[in-house]
Amino acid sequence: MTAYATVADMVSRFGETEVLRFSAGDGALPETIQPERIERAIGDASALIDSYLRRRYAVPLAVVPQAVERAACVLARYDLAQGGDREPTEQMRLARKEAIAWLEGIAAGTVTLEGVATLSAGSSARVQDRDAVFGSASLRDW
Repeated sequence: MTAYATVADMVSRFGETEVLRFSAGDGALPETIQPERIERAIGDASALIDSYLRRRYAVPLAVVPQAVERAACVLARYDLAQGGDREPTEQMRLARKEAIAWLEGIAAGTVTLEGVATLSAGSSARVQDRDAVFGSASLRDW
């Protein structure tokens, strides 16, 4: 699965201290960022993003627009802020709500991703019926 952001993107957007806190889980604060927990949250956020994008775009995206990277970071941050003795802040809730609304706009076709080609009408599955090989007339002498 393709992730639309990296641990470095999270640090760039939210600061090393916050990402360090998120990587710790419910234990003591580690000296360095433990990437496993952050990467899992980014993967979950990327899967959620794909569920909205696949209605109009081929996923995973080959080139990740900055807006998609931002949405992945915002969604991952919200997920990481839940659990244990932590709870997302109001700012995190609003940012997540805005990201989901943006993704819903993409799925509905009211928002487009710049520089990413949409699926053409001919790219959907087609079903064609054909004449039956066996029927009452061909099986009469059986």
